[in-house]
Amino acid sequence: MTLTDFFVTLTWVSFLFILFFYSSYFIVLKYFNKKAISNKKQLKFSYPTVSLLIPVYNEEKIITKKIQNIEELDYPTEKIDVIFIDGKSIDKTQEIIENISKKSKKSITIIKQDKRDGYTRAVIKGIMKSKGEIIMATDGASFHYSDALTHLVKHFTNPKIGAVTGKEVVKGNAYNLGPQMEKSYRGFYDFMRKAETEMDSTPDAKGEILAVRKKICLALIERLMLSPNASFDSCVPYQANLMGYQTIFDEDAKYYEYAPSSFIDLTKVQIRRATVLIGAMFLFRNLFLNKKSGRFGLVILPIHFVMYCLIPSIFFIGVFSFFFSTFFAPISVGIFWIAIVILLVANKATRLFLISFVQTQYALVIGLFRLVRRKDSLFIKSIPSTRDSTLFNAC
Repeated sequence: MTLTDFFVTLTWVSFLFILFFYSSYFIVLKYFNKKAISNKKQLKFSYPTVSLLIPVYNEEKIITKKIQNIEELDYPTEKIDVIFIDGKSIDKTQEIIENISKKSKKSITIIKQDKRDGYTRAVIKGIMKSKGEIIMATDGASFHYSDALTHLVKHFTNPKIGAVTGKEVVKGNAYNLGPQMEKSYRGFYDFMRKAETEMDSTPDAKGEILAVRKKICLALIERLMLSPNASFDSCVPYQANLMGYQTIFDEDAKYYEYAPSSFIDLTKVQIRRATVLIGAMFLFRNLFLNKKSGRFGLVILPIHFVMYCLIPSIFFIGVFSFFFSTFFAPISVGIFWIAIVILLVANKATRLFLISFVQTQYALVIGLFRLVRRKDSLFIKSIPSTRDSTLFNAC
């Protein structure tokens, strides 16, 4: 076999493997999505006490809107306490929280950290001070629908449910690439989480809208201190499974936030997501192929390992061999060029999906490198376009 033949073969094997993998999993997901729709039913419940934890840092532009959003939650006032954990902001964030809290009917507390210590350690501080049976984590730039908390906590009447996450409604300038790509990404992401909930549990919990039994949070604290690259939200589904609970996705529990406006800013966000997701997976690697973990450990986690770690590497190997083959044996890979052109010109949706897929693979590869280098990913830099006051005022 010549070198050219080798790269042509590598191109075909790489891309066909990716196509077969996602096509197969899509069929499985579609089957369980149909089951989820047929099994949907109304749940009756009593209101548990909830502690709402909100780490903040230099959020003076949006903190007033955030508190207003909390005030509008359709949940008994006496059943909820709000805890802001401020990472030593150098703007007016603390002052605004203190002033508004004096007038609020809600119980609002602010914990002032001595130094900026990252999202996860801020959440840990909040957990230790919380009073609720249920911990709900979120952040300053996420705004919940008024019934979101009710939709989340209703599931805790089922003793098997340990954590519940919800759906993001993407907002932003419709003409910017960032929000368009984020909507494309979220479409498949939510489709997957809904099906995995029906299978067993979803390993992807959104830190912007996540309700967890307090005992899971307390058990998780020690393990969180072991890793600079596994955030609270990314670890919750694993800890829940370890303790015999499920983590589920409820598409009726909604929040909205503003997506980064540019491709570059969205890529930065994707890289952080990728890093903490892979970090949590490796931190709880003992759950893989573990019979005690049920379908979560035997099916869902191995599939996510392939998606997070193997597919990105295979994809970029395939891209390299594809361009090499194009130069030396263009006819052998001509069908791939035809497919790419068709996807790019067919319609806007397929074009956005293709770009989003390539961006996601890049983010996952960079995330893997960050883990190898043990680069801390828990300090979140705000993206200016997600804090644009003109967008908030227009809402």
